[in-house]
Amino acid sequence: MVIQFLPFSLHFSNSYRISPLSPTRFSAAQHHEQCSDLRCCCCCCFLVLLLFDSTVFNFFVQPEMSNLLLIDNIMPDMKNWSCIITVQEKQQVTDSMGTPTKKQKFIFYDSEGSKVEGIIFNTDIPRMSPMLQVYKRYKISNADVRTIPPKFRSAGLIKQWVITSKTVIEEVDANEDIMPVKFAFTDFADLAEYMDDRTKSVDVLGVVISSLAMKTITRNSKQSNVQKFVILNEESQTVLLSLWDDFLNNEGQALLNNMQSYPVIIGRRLRVNNYNGVSLSTWFDSALLVDPPIQEARQLKNWAMRNAESIAEIVDAKSYIKYNPALSLKRDQKTTLICNVTPSHKTAWVKANLSFEHIFQKYWYMSCAKCYRATAADYGIEFTCNSCKEKGPAMPRCRFDIELSDDSGAIPASIFGDLAENILTFTGLEAMDNFNQLLCFFQNLELPLEFVHAQLKTKTYLVHIKPVQTQLADARQRYTVLYCSELEPKIARPQLTHEPESVSLSADQQTENEQLLTPEHGSSSSKVRLRLSEKFDETDTVSTNDFDSPDADSKKKAKLV
Repeated sequence: MVIQFLPFSLHFSNSYRISPLSPTRFSAAQHHEQCSDLRCCCCCCFLVLLLFDSTVFNFFVQPEMSNLLLIDNIMPDMKNWSCIITVQEKQQVTDSMGTPTKKQKFIFYDSEGSKVEGIIFNTDIPRMSPMLQVYKRYKISNADVRTIPPKFRSAGLIKQWVITSKTVIEEVDANEDIMPVKFAFTDFADLAEYMDDRTKSVDVLGVVISSLAMKTITRNSKQSNVQKFVILNEESQTVLLSLWDDFLNNEGQALLNNMQSYPVIIGRRLRVNNYNGVSLSTWFDSALLVDPPIQEARQLKNWAMRNAESIAEIVDAKSYIKYNPALSLKRDQKTTLICNVTPSHKTAWVKANLSFEHIFQKYWYMSCAKCYRATAADYGIEFTCNSCKEKGPAMPRCRFDIELSDDSGAIPASIFGDLAENILTFTGLEAMDNFNQLLCFFQNLELPLEFVHAQLKTKTYLVHIKPVQTQLADARQRYTVLYCSELEPKIARPQLTHEPESVSLSADQQTENEQLLTPEHGSSSSKVRLRLSEKFDETDTVSTNDFDSPDADSKKKAKLV
């Protein structure tokens, strides 16, 4: 008997497809040796014997593949479907509030750029999560399709695929080079609009150029690890991004391992905080895409490689650890009356007069040259800082107390560093030398501040302040000056009203808003006395080690090419 395989296919049902081999002649005995029970189990087919005009035909009947659909065509509760997707995002495992449920979210996209949320729960996470890696392509079949309740929606997605241990996931070869996905990035200059607003988040694109030391802190009786990374854009603006816990363990390690190759990141749904004026931080719903396959990321990496020398200068200067008014100061900055400033405000902008004429103080403290924390080390002595763990010389830093006042009231504040030197017209080293001479000779050596005090009485400043935990002896709340800039004389002092005011800056201030008051040096002497009995051991500084929780002094540099 001879069996002939015919070159055609027959569809017997929705579940099986008849697929004969190319025309080949086999004996029944030969086929029986290959499949003794007339069932080809290894290829999931079975032998169908059809009798037609005394001729036996052999067909291999295979299960019909599920319908291959695009994301937009897959509806809730649909069965028997497949979709080829690419993993765009893979979030960290998080807890559901008030329940023991754990979950991990993904974002998938298809060849048309349509997106859907994927989610894995509880014990399925360790089994299924490793099967889905970012930027890789998979065919997913018969996941449970649901509509996301409105209060749980993010990234504008309304449908969700629930991935379980029963979901069929197969990796397929990727034939696309660029993500067919568009992102809406927030410019660094616009980040201040979202500062400390827990209802809003931002997406940013930047190249990682450096990192600060990792810190372990205690939050809500639990220890957390956090590390700041320096993000740069094509305008040479920098902003610090804090990675917490799992983000640090996963994407953070990838960044640290590839720092020399200028990794580009997309930070999604990041929080904007007020550290150093403006900073970014991850939270439970954030996602980080490292070197994503999109055109903008590749262009930014090429730009970074072309400007490696300039980027190295930015890293060496470490201007990113200082307050950056170019990012935090808005063109139409709102201000608050001093009477309305409370410690509950994380920061506040005020229009105020500055005065320290009747405050007797030291004007400097000894600090770590790296992080500006106070130290007991002597001037110029190399030591290892207990805060930043860096080794360097102890340096005097200018610091003194001032009073901020407007028509509604007055508050005490402290001013540090370059801001303090520009107001005082003396450097920290000069203030220290003057103080030490006074100690050595028991003389009333006078700082020539009479001219400074006279000038301050005629000027009004735009001041950015934050509250500090330590109160004064009289229980008054104290503040730290983050930034101050002289306002134009035509701008009137604020009226007593509860509504915030807008400060319109001049053209010069808009482009050089970090310029501070620098009065001319006067030759006359003031009658200010230094109180020798009170030593200053100030630790409340504008420091690089004050890490913001998730709950550059320099001008904006010219764009590199």
